Amino acid sequence: MPEEIDSSIALTRRAVESRESDPSRARELLGAALAADKAYEPAWRWLAELVDDDGERRFCLDRAFALEADPATGRARGALDGVAPVPPAEVVDLVDPPRPEEPAAVGRSGRRAVRSWVAVGAVVVVLLGVLGVWTASGSQQGDPVYVAMVAGMTGPAATASRHMENALRMHLETVNKAGGVNGHPVELLVYDDADDVGKATGIAETIVREDRVVYVVGHGSSDTALAAAPIYQRAGIPAITPSATSSRITDSSDWYFRSMFGNRTQSDFLAVYVADVLGARSATLVHDTDESGRSVREAFVDSFGKLGSASATLPLGDGTSVDEVVRAVDPTAPIVLATTEERGLAVVKGLRAAGVQAPILGTATLGTRTFHDALLKAERETGRAGQLTRNLYVGTPLANDSLSGPALAWAEDYQRRYGEQPLWQAATARQALNVGLHAMGTRGLVFTEDGRAQDRRRVRDGLAALKDKKNSFPALLGPLYFTPTGSAQMPVSVVTSDGTRFVSAPVQLTIYEPPSPDALRAALADGSAIAIGDRYLSRRQVVSTGINLNEVRDLDTRDGTYFVDFFLWLRYTGDPVAADVQFVNAVKPDLKLGQPLRDVTEDGATYRLYRVGERFKSGFEFRGFPFDHQKLVVMLQNRSRTADQVVYVTDKEILNEEPSHYLRSGADADAGINQIPNWVATSARFFQRTVGSSDALGDSDGASGIYYSQYAGEVEIARDTLPFLVKNLLPLVLLICVTYLSLFFSASDGGAPVSMGVTAILSTAVLLNNVTSQLPSVSYTVALEWGYYAFILLAATCVLVAMLRKRLAGTGHEVAERRLSKAARVGYPVYLLGVVVTYVVAFGT
Repeated sequence: MPEEIDSSIALTRRAVESRESDPSRARELLGAALAADKAYEPAWRWLAELVDDDGERRFCLDRAFALEADPATGRARGALDGVAPVPPAEVVDLVDPPRPEEPAAVGRSGRRAVRSWVAVGAVVVVLLGVLGVWTASGSQQGDPVYVAMVAGMTGPAATASRHMENALRMHLETVNKAGGVNGHPVELLVYDDADDVGKATGIAETIVREDRVVYVVGHGSSDTALAAAPIYQRAGIPAITPSATSSRITDSSDWYFRSMFGNRTQSDFLAVYVADVLGARSATLVHDTDESGRSVREAFVDSFGKLGSASATLPLGDGTSVDEVVRAVDPTAPIVLATTEERGLAVVKGLRAAGVQAPILGTATLGTRTFHDALLKAERETGRAGQLTRNLYVGTPLANDSLSGPALAWAEDYQRRYGEQPLWQAATARQALNVGLHAMGTRGLVFTEDGRAQDRRRVRDGLAALKDKKNSFPALLGPLYFTPTGSAQMPVSVVTSDGTRFVSAPVQLTIYEPPSPDALRAALADGSAIAIGDRYLSRRQVVSTGINLNEVRDLDTRDGTYFVDFFLWLRYTGDPVAADVQFVNAVKPDLKLGQPLRDVTEDGATYRLYRVGERFKSGFEFRGFPFDHQKLVVMLQNRSRTADQVVYVTDKEILNEEPSHYLRSGADADAGINQIPNWVATSARFFQRTVGSSDALGDSDGASGIYYSQYAGEVEIARDTLPFLVKNLLPLVLLICVTYLSLFFSASDGGAPVSMGVTAILSTAVLLNNVTSQLPSVSYTVALEWGYYAFILLAATCVLVAMLRKRLAGTGHEVAERRLSKAARVGYPVYLLGVVVTYVVAFGT
């Protein structure tokens, strides 16, 4: 049998094993490994570890980095900046021999040509270098800062964990492009605990031992988070879970936070929904036997009991069959499910197949698109539409029809990038990451290895300081602040199925913060507030809102006004005051809806249709002029009811439409909405938002602030740039050509080039004033002005060059004059090219 030849991998492994006992032998083995395969990057890196000379180390690191641009290798090379690379003896035979001398010497004229081209190359390199620094400014000035994400990437919650990672990487890309945190790029370290307690404990210990991260986003499940909590507590590492809801996680550690509601809040909302909204006096809780299920059982039994109602609990262990659940539940009372998507689907199918039509409520684990899609798929297989999705209510931190403007834009960006709508875990994970970055950026961190413990303490203290609405962080899903035990203080949205997706249920609950003791007593007396322990909840009327745009026209950029014609409809149950709205950005402050085109009420549900045509106003941003995009907004708000009493959400008819259809006229399907010359409508979106003040605004009964729910239709338009540039820049292009000709005059004719340059400067100033006359008075410099200023600088330089050439020629320095002339003629177009490239990079996307 022939002798086996050692591979580069095997030789490198043997070298690593012997590096401590026999470093010389290890270097020989690495030399042999590279002789077998000089493109094997790990061998170059290990050889860099073993050599003693800095030049040899630089040589090995250069070879490794050329094969794989690893950030750690790049930082090691940076530490040796200025050191000349020298090949180690073990690999000297792998280095190419030097090239022979050129056969003939370059003549004097050739040397001059070479110097000229070198000068041109240097100018190009400098310009491109400046451009590169400008485009990447601030992205990687300092050492990287590390944040860990720990979730079940391969466990039963792998899909949700993948959405979390996607959301974090997507946000960090934006953060790092903007310069990171105080000049430090943020890098994400992802750990997979497979939702296994043993693995979670080991990963937490690894994070502590590696001592790199400032804080942790995770873990994903209650069991794993609870197991890791004491490890992070002892090490002083703050952690923020985006999805683990057990109250014991944050209760047991003042270093653990939660970027969504916990089981205590979730149980209070579900208990009140069952008792007050559904009017039931009993319920059955079917729950898992893991930490999350036990936590829900304890909290829900306590919450429901405070309402004077009785609940039965049924553990859903590994051996529990669906038939057992069907036999154990009361078929006439609501059933609350606190379980996984897979088990929840089986239980819902079993209950409905057995004829149980009682309302089914679910915790946030079931409030996902994937669970709803699984229900729809099961309905299609049986041919019974609505069998599983009817009379289903699920709690969630994110209802897609009530996303705010920033949240809707984020969801659209996520879908464009990853080809699917984000699960709520993606939103809460982004909140966890972002609130930690906020604490890092505002608490005076030093970002050094010696100061890491202090930095972590400051991040933890920064999170704990977010303790009420006045001291909250403007997160994706609304103001984010924490209870004293570290759980996010936020309402639970209850969603139900419209046959296509989960949408907000007609009645919602919200956290009621009484402005005064008298107001609380009155609210409790009239039933508008419900007491549940030390928490107060109130009913909130949901108004499904739709806007169908007919046209936008008559844009006036100087005063920021425009005309919008549109249909508006409102669907709601209950008090008709929901239709008493005002348009907060109308030019006429008293603009009202008027009489509806249609007004229908059936089974307590009201539908009203209106048509509105009026001028509205917005604050426009012109920093990118003429590459600017403007947003034309129509914003409505209830006249008298606050956000605690009424909320406007997107109607299902809007959600069912493709976003491209929003740009078609509702009055003429063959026409578009855009009737503004020289502008293109690029998108339209519809969303709700909450506005107000955390201060009382002089109202003694409004101690906790006044907030209103608003609903917006927003059309984004972009200037049709090419015709604009052709019309407005053609005179400037002609000036550029004429000014360039001034560089070809003889040095003795200095007066003519100077006159041409000065004329160009004055003409450019006139052109600039003419172009910007359509803008309002703004205090900043717009994009187009920078281009004009760049040419004015160029023209002034041409004047200076003409004067210098004449002086050099007059003093007998003809050679210097000729060199200056050549450099100016080459530098002129290079400078212009740099300006054009800068604009393409900045505004080309």
